[in-house]
Amino acid sequence: MPAAAQETPMDQLERRLTEEFQRQFVGYSIAIARHGRVRRTLVSGLARRDADGRRDWAPRTRANVASVSKSITAIAVLQLLEANGLTIEEPIAPYLPSAWVRGRGFREGQSVTFRQLLTHTSGMGQRFDRLKDNGNEEPWGNDWDGLKFAVEQGVAQRFLEPGRYAEENYSYKNSNYALFRIIVPRLWRMSQGLDGSDVRKGNHGALFSLYVGEHIFQPSGVEQASCVEPATARHAYGYDWTDPTGAGSRFNGIQENCGAHAGWRLSASHLARIAGRVDCNSANNWPLERRLLSQGACFARTVRRLGWDDASNGVTDRTRNRYWHGGDMLSPKQPPRRAIHSCMVVLPDGFSVGAIANSDSRDGETVCGKILDAAEFL
Repeated sequence: MPAAAQETPMDQLERRLTEEFQRQFVGYSIAIARHGRVRRTLVSGLARRDADGRRDWAPRTRANVASVSKSITAIAVLQLLEANGLTIEEPIAPYLPSAWVRGRGFREGQSVTFRQLLTHTSGMGQRFDRLKDNGNEEPWGNDWDGLKFAVEQGVAQRFLEPGRYAEENYSYKNSNYALFRIIVPRLWRMSQGLDGSDVRKGNHGALFSLYVGEHIFQPSGVEQASCVEPATARHAYGYDWTDPTGAGSRFNGIQENCGAHAGWRLSASHLARIAGRVDCNSANNWPLERRLLSQGACFARTVRRLGWDDASNGVTDRTRNRYWHGGDMLSPKQPPRRAIHSCMVVLPDGFSVGAIANSDSRDGETVCGKILDAAEFL
């Protein structure tokens, strides 16, 4: 019998991932999990080139996973909504700082919803684009002051009317998730019987990181996660594969603005484990105290694609029953284009994959795209 006919699904996925990734990047790390437990790891190439203190990729090598952080934030939001007896259709206005000036869409009785932030249909992206067209976007940002300015600008009326979740209202914007760095700590305080009024500019980032650490990372076996590379660590740098001798980019973050929309420094194994623990079909493999989401919250996340790419669970064999979120860290557009790309994917039959590559691919395919191509047989 031919060798290929004897392959298990795990063997076949490993082989196909290797075929997709080999010789395409400066280096990469891939982890394949089944029901949330990592079973295979694939590493190749350099996490750091000679110019930055040569270091090979290893299964534990971390990097800035950029917008994959949003998928982790969605887990935190769903946990806390459930803990407070709330749903994704609730308005976000009551959970914003009371001293902020509120534009339309962020006032009591006239507010965008949690679901709108989670699905990028809040209108914030469109408002930013209008400000940018007029050269007035500069105060906008993903830190406390930048978000305060964004809330003051408000959104158009159509985002507050029936049909607010329509496909044409979609506009991907980091600010949708950055706001959760403020909202999550307030919801956490409320779940403890407090009013959340102590959440402020000076502590909101630390409180957000503390919640995610205790309620998502620790149960998933992720230790000491941060958005800043510790001085003694050897995380991966991003490179331009067309510039073989050039130094890389560290893509270090700021802890105060950590995690909600981007920035966690994690390994591929971390991503595969977290993805496996929010796979609704694998949830029953975990005791209740080790699940990240209840079955109800997991179902809502899946049906509404909360924290997943909006193309997830598409109509083709390549995307049906598959949920993913990618992350891209890029240097300025002029060459050299240093990059780190990452992806967290939930696949059928209890499989999940995490992958990080520290350059653009030679063939132009994304990291998420390569995983989906490799897993099309499942």
